[in-house]
Amino acid sequence: MELRRVRTLESFRQRLQTALPDTRVVGPPGVPRGFCITKGDELYQIYVSTQARGSGAAAALMADAEARLAKSGVETAWLACAIGNHRAARFYEKCGWCRVGVVTYQAETATGYFPLRVWHYEKRVTS
Repeated sequence: MELRRVRTLESFRQRLQTALPDTRVVGPPGVPRGFCITKGDELYQIYVSTQARGSGAAAALMADAEARLAKSGVETAWLACAIGNHRAARFYEKCGWCRVGVVTYQAETATGYFPLRVWHYEKRVTS
């Protein structure tokens, strides 16, 4: 079974509702162009629409997420990147994140957790 089959729009709405206090959005009101969610010491999700690519939105979201993680006391943050998502991997590496291995990530779904092999990235966010 693929993760996208169990991560429906409704399950995204549920995860987003829970994560609202830790979510930042870019774009005009009512027309979001991207968002970023932090969760504990994890950069949980970052997404920028096709229309916003190249606009600096992703870099702004990343900088904000790193600052929020550092402010909350996190020394080394981490994120999971889908294996094969080279575009995202290049962006993370450009932002100073280091790929440290491959792990099995427990992705949240409406029915529990879905084990997913991912590239594990880390970055020291406090000096």
